[in-house]
Amino acid sequence: MSADSGSVTLWALGLSVLLLLFGGLMIDFWRALAVQRELAAIADSASIAAASGIDEEHYRATGEVVIDPPRASALGSDYVGSQDVLVSDLSVITASDRSSVTVQVTDRLELGLMGVFIDDDAPLVIRAEATAVPVPVP
Repeated sequence: MSADSGSVTLWALGLSVLLLLFGGLMIDFWRALAVQRELAAIADSASIAAASGIDEEHYRATGEVVIDPPRASALGSDYVGSQDVLVSDLSVITASDRSSVTVQVTDRLELGLMGVFIDDDAPLVIRAEATAVPVPVP
C-alpha cells in the first residue's frame, strides 16, 4: 500500500463540504437580496401613494400643494396592506414643510446557514426607503 492511500477521498470530501457551505451562504444571500428588492419596490409605490394624500382645502384656498400627514400615512399604509407581502414595520414620514413624504419599510429574514455566522441566530433586518413629492397636474 502506498502512503497516499485515501488522500484523494479526503480532498474530495473536504471540497464537497466547502461547496455545500458556499452554496448555503449564496442561497441566504440571494434570498436577502430578493427581499430587499421587493421591499424597495413596495416602498417606492407606497411613497407615490402617500404623496397623493394632499391637503385639498389648503390647495383650493392657496393653490399650493402640501401633504396632509394623516391622509398620506393612511394611503401609504393602505397600499402596503394591499400587497401579498408581510412587512413587519412601516413608517410614513412627512417633511416638516409638508412638501414630500418618505416611506420606510422594514422586514426580518430568518437565515439558514448564514445564521450560524451571525450573532445569536437573530433574524436579518432588511430596510428600504423611498421619497416622493406631490406634483400638481396642469
